[in-house]
Amino acid sequence: MPFPTYSVDGVALDSPGWHLAPGTQLRPLPAVRSVEVRLPGRAGDVPVLGLDHEATSLGLTLNVTDRDNQGRRGGFPGLERNLEALAGLFGTRHRLLDLRYHVDARTTRRADAEVISSAEPEVDVASARARLTVLVRIPGVYWRGTDLSTWQARLLTDPPEEGTVVSWLSGSTAPVTDARVEIRGRADHPAVVDVATGGGFTWAGSLSPNQGLAVDCAAMRAHRFPLDSPGEHEDVTGLVSGIGPGSASRWLHLTPAPVRANPHQRHVRVRAGAVSAGEATEIRISARRSFL
Repeated sequence: MPFPTYSVDGVALDSPGWHLAPGTQLRPLPAVRSVEVRLPGRAGDVPVLGLDHEATSLGLTLNVTDRDNQGRRGGFPGLERNLEALAGLFGTRHRLLDLRYHVDARTTRRADAEVISSAEPEVDVASARARLTVLVRIPGVYWRGTDLSTWQARLLTDPPEEGTVVSWLSGSTAPVTDARVEIRGRADHPAVVDVATGGGFTWAGSLSPNQGLAVDCAAMRAHRFPLDSPGEHEDVTGLVSGIGPGSASRWLHLTPAPVRANPHQRHVRVRAGAVSAGEATEIRISARRSFL
């Protein structure tokens, strides 16, 4: 397989039957939503921080041949079969497509995508060749790593101001908005804050030594559960309060920041603490890395 390349729902876009045309667009950088705030007597605009990114679009241009999966020529009927296969691949409407960008054999970025436009194939009947262009949209903006991992640390009653590095998320270039946070063991009024932005959440409740708190930051839901029976749970969403920028619509955006102005080294830091906590109380954060 040549690199870089793309795949859709596990189907490689570089194969005997079709391949990406030279000059196919790489992952585009997202734009920031523009907001203009102007005040009388003040030149220019008032800067607004923390604006979210716009959804991005990506154009995929495919050169389609008459070859089957084994590389055998099939003439115009073979070309038609390949065009029909691509129509079915990109024509999915009941769910988002699993679009993956393969940097090399070991590095993959994933995004949910939808087809928003496609051009009529340019077909050369005599040579059984065609050119197909498809425009896909990334509604969620960010590309994600494919591996889900869990970072854990002790929950402190007096966490350091600089926070603690969530090592698994190092290298990310975009906020992680869908982390799952768990606190296990005795804790009273725990709080988790993203150091880079100051945003996070507090929970106005208490856990006994044999209880845990699970917070789903994507769904903005929380439940308390017994450690010896995780299947049982009690909804405690009403006790969670967002703090910091954007707290009205989010609980925790784990945001990477450069280390000593080095753009190649970025860390996510969190400040996780509680009014009181047991010696064995720990916090776990499960997430996939995120990329612009």
